[in-house]
Amino acid sequence: MIKILYIETHSTNPYYNLAAEEYLVKNKTENICMLWRNDAAIIVGRNQNTMSEVDYDYVTKEKIPVVRRMSGGGAVFHDLENLNFTYIINNGEFGNYGAFSATLRRYIESLGLKTELSGRNDLLIGGRKFSGLAQYKWHDRLMHHGCILINADMTRLARALKPDEEKIKSKGIQSVRSRVVNIGELIPITCSDFMRGFEQEIKKDSDVINYELTETDLTAIDKLFREKYSTFEWNFGYSPKYTYHDKKRFSGGGIEVYLDVTGGIIKKAQIYGDFFSLEGTEPIIAALEGQKHDFDTLSESLKPLFENKILGEITKEQFLSCVI
Repeated sequence: MIKILYIETHSTNPYYNLAAEEYLVKNKTENICMLWRNDAAIIVGRNQNTMSEVDYDYVTKEKIPVVRRMSGGGAVFHDLENLNFTYIINNGEFGNYGAFSATLRRYIESLGLKTELSGRNDLLIGGRKFSGLAQYKWHDRLMHHGCILINADMTRLARALKPDEEKIKSKGIQSVRSRVVNIGELIPITCSDFMRGFEQEIKKDSDVINYELTETDLTAIDKLFREKYSTFEWNFGYSPKYTYHDKKRFSGGGIEVYLDVTGGIIKKAQIYGDFFSLEGTEPIIAALEGQKHDFDTLSESLKPLFENKILGEITKEQFLSCVI
């Protein structure tokens, strides 16, 4: 009989948990089921433009990590009141979402709620989405995972997943926004209680056995977490091409900026406006091109120019607000 390993990472770090998923897909041979939760984070699909999925100013201010996952699909918001589940099986059928959601749906319906699988990969209650599903195939291993809204902070979700579409012209796959609902709005239940109940439903299958990650597992996951999932190169640099445009007026003059970005790197910059410039815009363009489209990187690159008031009364902070 084929056994299924039940695993919990005991971590709420989004970089770490996504690293754990990849490690388990690529380095284990057993069938696996995993339940996990993340601290507040935006998780973007493999083929998406990160910048075009989030309100960058908001997530930066709130220090909300933005992390790319291995599977496709749209961007989702995680916090400790969401529960995530992952199945990894051998020789699974890619695109078969119904089979993997059956246990979850059975558990939720035991709580008195009727669910439905809508379209390709959405789970609904009363016409509103409470879970989105996605899959990733690695050789003969199939990973199926989903995020379940229990008592998620809908205000932060709405703010974080609200990109300024006028700024970013993306060549990546865009998320489809849906009407969503927390299960906790419909019945009184905490995320912890839901997790334990779902675990018990999973373990009704006698083939499911507990598995604790070994030191070898933990070391490999930590390496993947540090060298891939917590890097700009994976989370932003992996993005398809996009163009960025913003236009603002300050007391020192108006500025209009165009950027062409590939792999998270600014390849071409153009700057226009009625500001007074001590040296023209060429030094600023040179400081932008070849740099990561990232606030801290650009702030450091531009610092010497604005110490010399290259744009007169326009400050570095004001200019940065036009480029990211």
